[in-house]
Amino acid sequence: MSPDTVVLREVERDDLAGLLELYRALNPADRDMSAEEADTAFAAILAQPGLSIFLATEGGNAVATATLQIVPNLTRAARPYALIENVVTLENRRGRGYGRAVVRHAVEAAFAANCYKVMLLTGRQNPEVHGFYESCGFVQNKTGFQIRQE
Repeated sequence: MSPDTVVLREVERDDLAGLLELYRALNPADRDMSAEEADTAFAAILAQPGLSIFLATEGGNAVATATLQIVPNLTRAARPYALIENVVTLENRRGRGYGRAVVRHAVEAAFAANCYKVMLLTGRQNPEVHGFYESCGFVQNKTGFQIRQE
């Protein structure tokens, strides 16, 4: 990764195609959406308060992304907390610092919004993935639970 060519920023309306390419790399088994479904979902995301999708771009092309959700809160003196989700780097760009840069960018945005903590979950069992998140400053010190509707 060259700092001169990488731009970290929030997604814009014109970023949908690049974002969908990244998400296909994240979850290749997901069914393809119609253009209308993708446009509708993306418009809802862009309109959602507290929700940001960050991109790392190189030469104008999306190479990594992370989603940040800031959640209002009544504990911790009403300081919000944040969740990071959908972290992915294009396979041919992995190991070059793009993912770390976009995750750190999301964490900085959360702390700038006065969040008292930033959380993320991963379903990946690969120790390299866990090491990646640790290298971004995360500590694995809680137990996560989920329930899914299939």
